[in-house]
Amino acid sequence: MKKTEDSSANKKIESISKDTPDKLQKYNEELFIVVTSHNKKTIIEQFCKALFECNLSEFGTELQNDLYEYEAELELLLNRFPTPFTIVQEFYHIDKSFRDSYYMYFSNQHFQVKRYSRRLSFFQSELGWNDFFGETAKKLESLFMGSCVINPLTTGAIGRTLIYPKYILKTTPVYMRLSEFVLHIYGKKLTVRAFPYRMQDEETMRCGEVTLLNLLEYYSNSYNDYRAVAPSDILNTEQKHNHERVLPARGITYPILTKVLSEFGFSPRLYNLTSIDSFSLSQVTQTDELKRWLHYYIESGIPVALNLMPVGTSGPGHSIVCIGHGQAKRTLFRSAMKKRWISWENRDTCHPIINSADFYEDYTIVDDNQPVYQIKNFAQLSSFPDMRVENIAVPLYKRMFMDAPDAAAIIRSILHHPQYGIDVWAENFLKPKEDVIIRLFMASSHGLKKYRIDTLSHPYAKEAYAIVPMPRFVWVCELYRVNDYCEGLENDNLNAFGEIVIDATSSPSRGHNYRSLILMHYPHVIGVRFPDQPESIFDDMVNLDNDALFPGYKKNLEKIT
Repeated sequence: MKKTEDSSANKKIESISKDTPDKLQKYNEELFIVVTSHNKKTIIEQFCKALFECNLSEFGTELQNDLYEYEAELELLLNRFPTPFTIVQEFYHIDKSFRDSYYMYFSNQHFQVKRYSRRLSFFQSELGWNDFFGETAKKLESLFMGSCVINPLTTGAIGRTLIYPKYILKTTPVYMRLSEFVLHIYGKKLTVRAFPYRMQDEETMRCGEVTLLNLLEYYSNSYNDYRAVAPSDILNTEQKHNHERVLPARGITYPILTKVLSEFGFSPRLYNLTSIDSFSLSQVTQTDELKRWLHYYIESGIPVALNLMPVGTSGPGHSIVCIGHGQAKRTLFRSAMKKRWISWENRDTCHPIINSADFYEDYTIVDDNQPVYQIKNFAQLSSFPDMRVENIAVPLYKRMFMDAPDAAAIIRSILHHPQYGIDVWAENFLKPKEDVIIRLFMASSHGLKKYRIDTLSHPYAKEAYAIVPMPRFVWVCELYRVNDYCEGLENDNLNAFGEIVIDATSSPSRGHNYRSLILMHYPHVIGVRFPDQPESIFDDMVNLDNDALFPGYKKNLEKIT
């Protein structure tokens, strides 16, 4: 889905620019453009005009609306940067994804489409020729904010964009998943932490293909398990599972999107809103449960694809990527209390479970219809009104056999188990029937072990985490008292009293008989189980005197302030 043109673009077309062609051409050809607080408004407006309007003669007047739309988008991006900053232009940039689309599709068209893109790189300083070429790459990297590619198209002109979020976000703190990208700019090797962003060109890529390209670029850049993918690879794979041609692009359904993910080495899971069981005696709706599942994955540092559909109509859908979340809100505590889970079998004695996912409602998205890094309420992620999340496609690693809903079900079973539950091991720590907040996420075993060894105070607890064998990925459930959790939200310093670790490679059917339980850490006791021990045995228990609260795990998402 592509957003409609706004009235500002139409007003721009009606007005006659006061800038002379020579003046615009100067900005169009300038290598270094310095923007300060004094000239920001003028320079940005004239530069964006030059970038797009100098090429208007190549297109018919009916296509000018699109170009003005991208001019406004670029202006919005540049206006977010703190001053002073410098724009460095590369006029004959070869963008891999656009060049692939060019040879696959645009080069076959009768009317000529240019091959070269233009790349704009942004530095938080006033730079000139001598400053840039005379400085070391290390010094320039400390000033580097990111880059944006401008493709020679009338639709989808803004191409691959990599910006470090702190330079453009107005709402902080935000927690998101990023990757470190390497760029070579006029011989300088620079890096930027970002998540890929680009717009659909409506001919080779629609929103679904853009979602796939952004996700696959992130994963291939972050992990050696996945290879780099070009637009033609996505379309060729899509063609294998379609009954008609895929060019020009008409969009992609989420069942086919997950099939494409599986072809590139993932074991994806697809969740549909209407297929979620609804419970008549619970205040947790299908939407609440879907949001919880999304939150578990985002808290695990796993970017996911979201399929948005109009509510109550059969109109076109849209596809975006979710890469993070905003800050937990204490104002949602009352709502979270109403959705707490109570074991029916032990309802007279058990500790009610409050889900920390219910404290969140804002999520970070990458949407080609909006500027990069939007922080939006889950109920209205799209720029279109009345659209809701209908499907979630999760690109899981091939050995992550246990997904989020199964992990949540297993954790609930363990928490009130007569042998492993909090009613047994936290009896002297918690008050009778005291509420407990859980935080569920997946983590790499290497990251979890290192973090616990670095942050735990008791040497026996450090040793237990160090020696117990774990698979590559584990599901982790941290346990909090309500006061500790709410106080931690204010200073972003959560402290848990307990933790349960289960095997993410375990089969769900076997997981419900506690085969997946690896480690349980309760007040003053920690227990581990080795791979050769049956599920009925949990003999390696260590008593911990002076066992203190321990910090919540923070390595899955990057905090942007």
